Amino acid sequence: MSDAAPKTLVEDRGSVRILTINNVKQRNALTMDVKAVFGPALAEAKRDPNVRAIVITGAGGTFSAGGDVTLFGDMTPAKGRHVVYRQREFLHTMIRGETPIIAAVEGFAYGAGFGVAMAADHIVTAEDAKFCAAFNKIGLMPDGGLLYTLPQRVGMGRAKEMLMLASVTDGVEAKRLGMVDVLAPSGGALDAALAKAEKFAAAAPLAIGAIKGAFARWPFDLESVFAIEIDAQQALMGTADATEARRAFFAKQKPVFKGA
Repeated sequence: MSDAAPKTLVEDRGSVRILTINNVKQRNALTMDVKAVFGPALAEAKRDPNVRAIVITGAGGTFSAGGDVTLFGDMTPAKGRHVVYRQREFLHTMIRGETPIIAAVEGFAYGAGFGVAMAADHIVTAEDAKFCAAFNKIGLMPDGGLLYTLPQRVGMGRAKEMLMLASVTDGVEAKRLGMVDVLAPSGGALDAALAKAEKFAAAAPLAIGAIKGAFARWPFDLESVFAIEIDAQQALMGTADATEARRAFFAKQKPVFKGA
C-alpha cells in the first residue's frame, strides 16, 4: 500500500457511512496525519443530512493499535498536549454528535484506539479482537475519553482495574463484561456492524440526537433528568417526524423519518 493512500477511507452504503482508518503499516495507529483526515471526515458525516448512521472500522484486519509511538522519542509536555487535544476534537464529535456511531472492531483496539471504540454508541467486536488501555506501560494515564466512557460500560471498579493494570481483554470477555454489544466471528465484525447500523439509520434521527445529547451530559441527578426530558420532549413533539410516527401508528404502517 502506498504512503500516498488516503488515511481515512469513506464509503456510503445507503444512509450508512463507513469510515475506515487506513494506516495499515502502523496497525492503524492514530498518527497526526490520520487525525488530520479522520476528524474532518467524521465532522462531514455528521453534517450530511443523508447520513443516518456511521460505522467506524480499521483496514487490514485491525481497528487501531493506539497512538503514534514514533513520537515518543522526542515527546515534550507541549507536544503531548497538542496530540491529545487533536484527539479530543473528533472524540467530542463522536460522543456529542447527533448521528449514531457503530464501531466494528477486529484485531487490536489498544490505547487511543480503545478510546475510539468505547466512544461509539454501539460496539461490535470479533471474538478474537483484543482491547487494552496500555498507557501506564509507558508511564502515562489513559486518554481518548476512556475515563468517561469505560466506567459507563463496565462499572467503576472494573474500569479502574483495566485502566491501572493495562490488562488485555478479548472479544468474548468484553461481551461478557458488557464492554461491547455484539460478538461476531473473526472477520465478521463489519458485516454485523452494518446490519445494526441499518436499524439505527431507520430510526427517528432527531430523537436519537436528543438521546445522545442527554447521555453526553452524564452523570446527572434526577432533577436534571426531568429538565432534559421536558425540554427535549417538548421540542420533539412539534416535529414532522413525530407527526409521521403518529400517522403511521394509527395506520399500522412503518414510519418514514426525514429528520425534520
